[in-house]
Amino acid sequence: MIDKDWIFVLGAQDPEMREIEKTLVAAGFTCLHAAHRGRRCSAQTAYLADGVVKVGPDGVPRPAVLQPRAPAVFVECGIAGRAPALRVDHHHPGDPGYEMPAERFLDGSSLGQVLRLLEREPTETQRLLAAGDHCLTAAYQGACPGVDPGELLFLRAAWQAKMSGRTLSDVVEGILDAAERVRAHHDSEFGESRFFDPTCVPRDLAEGAAYAGLPVRYRALLPDGVLKEMIKGAGLEHIERFMSEHEAAGRQAYGNPYRGYAGAYWPAG
Repeated sequence: MIDKDWIFVLGAQDPEMREIEKTLVAAGFTCLHAAHRGRRCSAQTAYLADGVVKVGPDGVPRPAVLQPRAPAVFVECGIAGRAPALRVDHHHPGDPGYEMPAERFLDGSSLGQVLRLLEREPTETQRLLAAGDHCLTAAYQGACPGVDPGELLFLRAAWQAKMSGRTLSDVVEGILDAAERVRAHHDSEFGESRFFDPTCVPRDLAEGAAYAGLPVRYRALLPDGVLKEMIKGAGLEHIERFMSEHEAAGRQAYGNPYRGYAGAYWPAG
């Protein structure tokens, strides 16, 4: 059981984390944000945090302090030198949701775990958010109980439209077009669709691949000059092969074979 004096430290912002914070604040809990060098962590730095900040509605991070004796729940993040009283996560071995299958997506997702701590039942929107974050490809294929793939597509496309400034119809068309391109590029020998030229990757590729229900492997050039290769929507052995291949080549790799995704980085230069 948790009391109102427990502090929640939140990792990188995404639709699921946004809903987690909204739910916690409405329930009267204090939320801080994991920070790296004074700024709220991104997905790449969420487990390299060196402190916390408080990000207000204006998006500005302000200095904050996580009191040493305060019981803290870390949600998809880690802070150097500080162990949490509880961890809410599904990214790494040992996390509560790491090995959870699609049919138990609420137990697997971080949003579902937070709702369990609060002893609350999920709303329909929360079920969609949890399924989409924990096991998107499976959710689009109807493998998550109580989750309608059509409603999931609408929710995720609406969020993408809001964040990108595109129209909803443009996003939906982009996802459906990407799904068709993934089907056309599927290589039965490798069991995946490959898009290795970062300049030719369809804008909605990852979402389209999940909607198509096929594994996709692609590369992106990050702003700092780092080349990132990703695979999504694949099975356990497929993901393990991908990670082993890159680790054997001396590259930093991450992923969760149980959730069907992995990535690896080439150093800049």
